[in-house]
Amino acid sequence: MAAKPATGPTRTGALVRAAAGVSALALTGQLMLVAAIPILTRLYSPEDFGIFTIYLSIVNIVGAIAGLRFSTSLYLVEDRAHALVALKLTLVAVCFTTSVVLTAGYLLSDVVPGRLQHLTYLVPIGMAAVGVADAMNCWCLRFNHMRDFGMGRLILPASMALLQVSFGLAHLGDDAMIRAHILSQAVLIAFLCVRLLKWEDIRRISQASWGSVAATARREYKFPLFELPSALAGFAIINLPAIFIGSLFGTAFAGHFGVAARLVTGPVTLIALPLSNVFVAEASKDFDRHHLLGTACGLLVVAAGLIVLPVLGLGFISPYVVVPLLGESWIPTGQIMGALALMCAAQALSTPIQEAPTLFRRQELRLLVNLVRAVFVFAPLLIGAHLGFDPLQVIYMMAAGGATGYALGIIVALFLLNGPGGARTSGAPINGPV
Repeated sequence: MAAKPATGPTRTGALVRAAAGVSALALTGQLMLVAAIPILTRLYSPEDFGIFTIYLSIVNIVGAIAGLRFSTSLYLVEDRAHALVALKLTLVAVCFTTSVVLTAGYLLSDVVPGRLQHLTYLVPIGMAAVGVADAMNCWCLRFNHMRDFGMGRLILPASMALLQVSFGLAHLGDDAMIRAHILSQAVLIAFLCVRLLKWEDIRRISQASWGSVAATARREYKFPLFELPSALAGFAIINLPAIFIGSLFGTAFAGHFGVAARLVTGPVTLIALPLSNVFVAEASKDFDRHHLLGTACGLLVVAAGLIVLPVLGLGFISPYVVVPLLGESWIPTGQIMGALALMCAAQALSTPIQEAPTLFRRQELRLLVNLVRAVFVFAPLLIGAHLGFDPLQVIYMMAAGGATGYALGIIVALFLLNGPGGARTSGAPINGPV
């Protein structure tokens, strides 16, 4: 594939505007989710939030590996025909991994605390939904359906907020928040499938030969080999702290942590991630490194103004506004928000260019960065808890370590983008019939 000539500031400006548009849709969805929190904290107890936080943390981790990371190989396929084979491979992987998790949950059900036993079958359902939604999002980016991708960033949080409030008002039980999450993923998948796939595509997916699927798996072996543990480490950094906090300090404290994370880290995941996705879409067009470096710097400026400064400001004022916003019983939530703000600000700067190692087929480097970051996050958390520190002190230590790890990720990504060579080339054609 020949490299297209960069068009300088005009092209970069258009790209930044596109990124800002996608982020604006994500921001709208996030604001709807945040607006629902004062209602949700009066419909659900901290313990209910704690159970949902534990569920969501587990699903985010296992959902990230549901497709064995073959979904990200869609970024590099040559055409739609090869993309359909890669999509079938991803769906097969989702079915396989979901079955493994469902079996593991059944075998471990006797040792799961009684109030969490229903998670043994809800987690696999949520995992499968996240895996399929991730594959469809990758399809959006590969074929430049940025508007549909942006609408998905709006539909997912908006539908989840509406369903959680509705289920709470209807008193549907302790797992109402979890069921709302699963249904919101189903709404997103239905929207993307209707918008992106034709009946002919579905027919070609079903008829794609198993030989071509196996050939695709062999060719893209680096994704499960390096990208899978890297993604696992990355999502564990974000989600395991809630599980550890719940086990160390109780389910109610996990609920406080979950609400704080939703208020502070939500903008990162729902606004900064679209910036990363726009960068991936631009990189797939094979612009040279100099252009990509300029693009990365532009997206970092957008992230700094749109996310970092507001998140730091929110962390500063959160202890003073949490009582009128959420109620007296949620005071610890405001303190935790202040602790998480620094790490989330660093994460916001790291996210737009986090796929650089994958785009340059340096998955092993991304794995190394995520493993180092995991040490920075979990070492303070476990050491602080072992030494008997106050829970809030432990969270502050963890946040400082996480911010350091994300700064390392920024350095590595910029080093790759500023490295030698003219243009990133796509992989070799996929062998085998379609």
